Amino acid sequence: MRPRNASATLIAGLILFAAPLMLGGCKSEAQRHFDKAVDYYDNKNWKNAQAEFEQAVKADPNMLDAHKALAQLDEFFSDEEGAAREYDAASRIDPTDQKLMSKARYYHQLKTMEAQADDALGEIKAGKIDEGLSALKDVLVQSKSRAVRLRAVDALAQAAPIVAQNADQQAAQKKYADAVNGYDSAMRVYMLMAQASGKTQLDPAADKILHSANQAAKAAGTPDATFKLLNDVLTVDPDNKAANLELAQVYLSRQPPEYDTAADLMERGGAADAEVAKLRAKAKHH
Repeated sequence: MRPRNASATLIAGLILFAAPLMLGGCKSEAQRHFDKAVDYYDNKNWKNAQAEFEQAVKADPNMLDAHKALAQLDEFFSDEEGAAREYDAASRIDPTDQKLMSKARYYHQLKTMEAQADDALGEIKAGKIDEGLSALKDVLVQSKSRAVRLRAVDALAQAAPIVAQNADQQAAQKKYADAVNGYDSAMRVYMLMAQASGKTQLDPAADKILHSANQAAKAAGTPDATFKLLNDVLTVDPDNKAANLELAQVYLSRQPPEYDTAADLMERGGAADAEVAKLRAKAKHH
């Protein structure tokens, strides 16, 4: 199977490019590597073809067709950095080719977004949590590039414990309302990571944060403050035991307590049968 971004038209173009020099009877070093690359390419030996094209542009940095071929092979091998480099080189050699210019701009945008993900993480580490998280969300929304999305998800993975630690400090300072908001932000980082990675389960590290959020909400005298967060978590990860158990506590904190709903949640959260039965018995008496 030929690379999806490398067509028969390209090969024909490469052979035509090589023909005049072959007729002349004297080949440059670059042309010799180019011809070998075309042979390998025709035989679907992509790696050797790539190596020979690389030697061709090393011998002659202005060999346009070699740069084009390398760009397409880099795309086939999902090497976005290599494709960016080759399309940029090709577009500089032939600035009149609009397709090359378009490709070069596309890969430049990807590099810019990767840099934005790194900058956003830097903002979070510097304490600008809301700004950094907003920037990372923008990167994920705007990019369909696997490499860029992985960079953003990696930044989120580093950001989550930082945001949670900040909330822990606020709770220790008895700034409970701020702590609840901080835990909420940390959990939304974990939810965003799961969604961006195509997962239906949150990182287990999120469980502790859910409990801490409930504790801070109770200490603030607003035990219902985590209600929306917990429901949002269950929308992303319906089987999340910690979220089910913590949401049960929210229902139990209400006046009057909603024992029946709490019992259902406790059961889904894996609580002991005796504990669930006790709640159901209370529900019957209330």
